[in-house]
Amino acid sequence: MTKEVTFEQETIEVDGNEFTVTRIPTATSGSWFVVHDAFEIWAAVAIDDFFGDIVGWRNPPDDKHRPGIETAIKKAFDIPINHN
Repeated sequence: MTKEVTFEQETIEVDGNEFTVTRIPTATSGSWFVVHDAFEIWAAVAIDDFFGDIVGWRNPPDDKHRPGIETAIKKAFDIPINHN
């Protein structure tokens, strides 16, 4: 059985590069944030919506770019940025 699901999507900029991010809510208090363009998924990060804690990554970017992407996603989706 199919159901209608609404997703939020934002464009973020990190180090002069623009990325599309789609928020996929989970059954818990968090969401997956998928970093992609129309043709390719680059990475996904699970973030706790209430505290901003990073729960985990799938296909994470290198350590140089990871903090900037995490912060940009939190700002775009109004998630606290004072935790890890």
